[in-house]
Amino acid sequence: MFVCPKSTTHLHKFRQGDRLYVADLSQCVVLEIDNIVWDILDLCPTGSSEEIIETLGKKYDTDFVIEALESLATLEQQGVLFSSLERNIPALGSETSQKMKILVLQRSRYAADITRAAGGVSVAHHNLIKALGTYASLDVVGERDEKFNENVEGIRFQFNDKSARLKLMKNNYDGVLLESHQAKRFLSLLQSIDAPFVVPLYSARGHNGDVINAGLFWYAEMRPFDAFLVPTDSVKDLYSRFVSDTDIFHTIPLGVDHKKFYPLDKGKAKIEVAKRLNAPQIAASPVVGFFSRFQPEKGAGIYIKIARHLPHVCFLLTAPTLNIYAHQRLPPNLICAPQQPRDQLARLLSAFDVYCFPSMVGEETFGLALLETMACGVPPIVPNLDGLPEVVGDAGLVVPAQAYDNEIGSFAGRVSPSAMADAVNSLLTDEKARLALGQKARERALTFTWDKTAQNLIALFRKLKRTQALEDRYKRHFAVSFAPYFNTRRRQIESQAILNNITAEKQRPLMKDRYAQPIEDGLSLALLKKHGIHEVEAVLHHLYGQERAEAILEKIFGFQEAVNG
Repeated sequence: MFVCPKSTTHLHKFRQGDRLYVADLSQCVVLEIDNIVWDILDLCPTGSSEEIIETLGKKYDTDFVIEALESLATLEQQGVLFSSLERNIPALGSETSQKMKILVLQRSRYAADITRAAGGVSVAHHNLIKALGTYASLDVVGERDEKFNENVEGIRFQFNDKSARLKLMKNNYDGVLLESHQAKRFLSLLQSIDAPFVVPLYSARGHNGDVINAGLFWYAEMRPFDAFLVPTDSVKDLYSRFVSDTDIFHTIPLGVDHKKFYPLDKGKAKIEVAKRLNAPQIAASPVVGFFSRFQPEKGAGIYIKIARHLPHVCFLLTAPTLNIYAHQRLPPNLICAPQQPRDQLARLLSAFDVYCFPSMVGEETFGLALLETMACGVPPIVPNLDGLPEVVGDAGLVVPAQAYDNEIGSFAGRVSPSAMADAVNSLLTDEKARLALGQKARERALTFTWDKTAQNLIALFRKLKRTQALEDRYKRHFAVSFAPYFNTRRRQIESQAILNNITAEKQRPLMKDRYAQPIEDGLSLALLKKHGIHEVEAVLHHLYGQERAEAILEKIFGFQEAVNG
């Protein structure tokens, strides 16, 4: 947001007919402006931004006044009109010892207690916020102002409250973290808050393409110093099919709370769970566990089929509800435990001999429940889909699966129930291999911590701030014109772009004054004057296809990099 009061002694306003202009005498730049900006420049030397909005809100629509202030802020970032003003930018390579100030944008109120939480995204977000509080000061938007602990505060925010929105814009945050990329309503804040945005992509596919489209909306708006947080490389691999700038994806694995998820004596755990559920077969049989939402795309139907394949084995699941399967005849060797508080899950999970997770949902970018079960020393069996194999590593069995190019419903692939059953049976009949994998699973899970996730995220924010500081605020945009010309070889009229390279009187950056360029090059340079690089990428993809668009962009970016010092 454009912060006032601000000096305008270097600016000169003038009229020419019905048109209004402002000249930046320090930069020798003249811009055409509208009536609102004209009035803002009169008020900004003495009034604050809030006072300007209040004053001009009586003359113009308040939203238009805020939009005009945001446009001035954008010009300031680009080094226009207010480029001579000091900006607090850290030196390259320097790291401040002061805690970063991070704004957290989320759709629902921050929950200090997630004992009964079931959704992986909400659990991950809570644990990440808790860990980040060690390294940063956090403002979490919500319904009211409240203090959760020394470093985490809730701040009241509603989109229709213009004063609350303005407060966010002027708070000088070091970074902005979203709960999820599907919170598209926060897109409007990206161009208003002058801080790097980190947008988590915890879901890759699903919901009839809405999940991918939400990510692409963010991608189009993102600046060079914004980033996507992805928990596994599988998300980056998926989006590389649709976008050119894959450097915008940063892989930071999630963590596990080792104080809540740890191995207990398996024999004792089985006996206690058997008594609690009045199911003595749990203590007397091998146990194949399921810990997730019991939904079709999470593999519930496959899990039931595996239970039918192995009638001599006890299948124990815990889920908030059986959903549609509550109305079906389930195999007698399948036992359902009610949803457990998260701080009491370790005992139930420790009763598993193996963990069978045949999930085929397009949102399985990581598998938090998978990691929590591994932390309890239980060897996992998963299909080779999305991010699950990256979490398992060599600490479990990964069963071949068929991935769909286009999802059906929220299904991203298919796994054979018989293949999963064979994998389960192979571990149940090989105690040595099962125990070895259980130990490996525990050791691997110990390498995933929320503290490490938080530290990696702080390092990413610092990297993005350095990128922001190095952004060229004086980048030249070359004048481009388009004209028909007669191709003497083909004997026909064609079109070409003319690149005018004069940047100042009697100064030429290249050897000539004017260059004839292919239309696609000129179009790209012209669009980059007013649009972000990802928006231009979308246009080129539409006109020329992905492969050619990427070649054009590479050439254009190389040209700009070489010319703009």
